[in-house]
Amino acid sequence: MGFKCMCFLFIKQHNSSAYILDHPKPNAVNSSAVSQDGEGLKRRTRVGEGGLREVAAYILDHPKGGPRNLSSEAVGFAGVPPTVLVRCLHKGFNYSKGYEGSLKNVKIGSLQMFMKNDGSCEDMGPSRFPVEEVHKISVIDLRMANADRHAGNILFRKGEDGQTVLIPIDHGYCLPENFEDCTFDWLYWPQARQPYSLDTIEYINSLDAEQDIALLKFYGWDIPIESARTLRISTMLLKKGVERGLTPFAIGSLMCRENINKESVIEEIVHEAQDSLLPGMSEAAFLEAISEFMDSQLDKLAK
Repeated sequence: MGFKCMCFLFIKQHNSSAYILDHPKPNAVNSSAVSQDGEGLKRRTRVGEGGLREVAAYILDHPKGGPRNLSSEAVGFAGVPPTVLVRCLHKGFNYSKGYEGSLKNVKIGSLQMFMKNDGSCEDMGPSRFPVEEVHKISVIDLRMANADRHAGNILFRKGEDGQTVLIPIDHGYCLPENFEDCTFDWLYWPQARQPYSLDTIEYINSLDAEQDIALLKFYGWDIPIESARTLRISTMLLKKGVERGLTPFAIGSLMCRENINKESVIEEIVHEAQDSLLPGMSEAAFLEAISEFMDSQLDKLAK
């Protein structure tokens, strides 16, 4: 499933127990919310790209054995539900110029498999969530620099063994152009202060941002250079952090702002690297500078 696996739906009814369609973003075609500068509700995400990001989160949520092939339905490490990009046509949608039932009225969005659940994490205290389940959510969020992770978009269900399983949904604001709006509710849960297990560390060490960018391109999304840079830097931070034995809380605290007016540590690192380079320097040189400044910050934490 991916960007190339697009299907066309002529929807005859509004209710479906199998899938949910991503909600429209501000200033998108036929949306009632308007953005003057092309940004979505979250800064540094572009209008019209929410569905692409939803699908990207599924594609990049690799199973433990590595990226899934085209026909595989293996569950990813974090358990992002299967998500595809679709084209839909229905007279019930909002059309500012009227509905004609033609291809020009087609809407494009993401379609995600409905997951049976017992509610969202807003409905119960976080102390009941297994450490490994919280950690798997932290990995996808840190890696994708999620700008909208709150308890309402983490579902939970009771497994056959009685253990609680967490299901992350709603990734339309991942892979932003910078780290300004990164927010993770789990950062304040007790599990975030526990160290990653060896299995999770092994999975993190297997991640490769360059392969991920190539994979997204293979599936049809030529990811914007700013978002690709975010993925490279966030993956770098995650891998360097676990190398030094840092917890999800420690790593996430570097990526999130303490308040809206104070830049996060990762933002400061990016600016330091930008200021250190001469005009016209390559992206590789920029990332090398990021790596050096990041090492300096992380070594202070690890002492």
